[in-house]
Amino acid sequence: MALTVQMQFTSAVTEIYQDAFVGSSIENGTTVIQFDLRKHDFHQELGTKATLCWRKDSYQVDVHELSTFHNPMTYRFIVAQGSDLNDQHQRVYFTPEIKGVSTSQHMSHSVIRLACYRAVVCGVSLRHMALLFSVLFLIPMTKSSIKRWIDDIGSHLPTPEQMLQHLLALTPATECPLDGYYPLGTDNCVMVVKDEHARILITHEAASENGDDARTFLQHIKDLGLNVTAAFSDYSPSFTEAIKAVWPHARFQADHFHTVKNIWGHLKKSLLSYRRKLKVSGEAKQNEACMALAKKLWQLRWSLLKKPSNFSGEEKQAIADLESEDAGFVHRFRSIIRQLVNIFDHAHSAAQAKLRLQQLRKEINAVDDDHLQKILTFFDDHWEQALRYLRKKGMGKHRRGSNSESGRRLLRRLEKNHDGIRSAATRQHYMQIYQAIKYLSLDIAAFIEKGPQMPSALSR
Repeated sequence: MALTVQMQFTSAVTEIYQDAFVGSSIENGTTVIQFDLRKHDFHQELGTKATLCWRKDSYQVDVHELSTFHNPMTYRFIVAQGSDLNDQHQRVYFTPEIKGVSTSQHMSHSVIRLACYRAVVCGVSLRHMALLFSVLFLIPMTKSSIKRWIDDIGSHLPTPEQMLQHLLALTPATECPLDGYYPLGTDNCVMVVKDEHARILITHEAASENGDDARTFLQHIKDLGLNVTAAFSDYSPSFTEAIKAVWPHARFQADHFHTVKNIWGHLKKSLLSYRRKLKVSGEAKQNEACMALAKKLWQLRWSLLKKPSNFSGEEKQAIADLESEDAGFVHRFRSIIRQLVNIFDHAHSAAQAKLRLQQLRKEINAVDDDHLQKILTFFDDHWEQALRYLRKKGMGKHRRGSNSESGRRLLRRLEKNHDGIRSAATRQHYMQIYQAIKYLSLDIAAFIEKGPQMPSALSR
């Protein structure tokens, strides 16, 4: 026995053209929702009360929509050229604009919006996204078609400079975390500028990150209205010197992530060097206890590099047992980590930090290890930059931050998930779309038809 099942369906398109709806059907397994635009009320849109005339020959436009049914869904618009008489009794011709869809892509705005959001904000690879759209919504597409959408939308969005000015007009920024990374398959450097609101303000690809390129770029964004009072970056002289040249009165704080990364690297090399020596000695002397200790050091190497507060109950017991077995190096190594934690987590003034640095120096000098000595060298060279937050009022909130690094991570994640972004233009389009969605809540699909115009509320 055949059954007819009816289900309600609403969307932005059906709301716009509810007066033009003429029926629905299933054709070759596809749900077709049909609109005759000649029935739509164009008098209000055109601002006329004259009688509208339509040409007899019409044509149809089919557009894919996200399907909530078991079948794929298509909007079918019947379109014809229309005309009316103006105040001078002259005939004016027009072709109805189809709202809520892209006639060049033959997709609804909801399809394009979802594709761009998942690709750019969620970081889903284009290949996986084409598969998801095919399986979930029964819309056939390829990764190259999605890339074309992104490039098309990006080319219609405001330029990076215009976007920067809109973001600053919306919420002013005075702090500038700066970092750079080298995209896959290129020797060029992409400089990333963020602000204290965790927004990526602008990116710029240059031949290198040397002082001249960085200084020229920073001067450019200063001229666009970015007035910086506090700056953050890694320890690259290119960035630090460029920041001083462009914003000479800005306070500079080295990014905490890069500080810890540098110190953690020396700790790791010291631990692995000691473990290697222990293993070689045990094998040479056939000392089973020595080789067992070397094995245990390898198994617990990541736990040994943790802060005490990050230990689980099992790790805490395992490290205590290991310290009792090797009361020499392991005990001193863990003591050095505790001193480092005291400097970064428990020092509330520059004076306190210097006292704890003196204690750390004693602990490291008690161990004959070149890698640990490099930690002291690092502090001697970069103490002022690494701990400026203890001396400058208002910078304490940044002591645990890694703002500049997180901007680089976003671009790297996008690049890896998309098998490498092949061109600087596409990379820039990704960033423009990310800014438009994430920070400005713009309907990016509308830019295909309206061009690079910002909403009036954001333009003021």
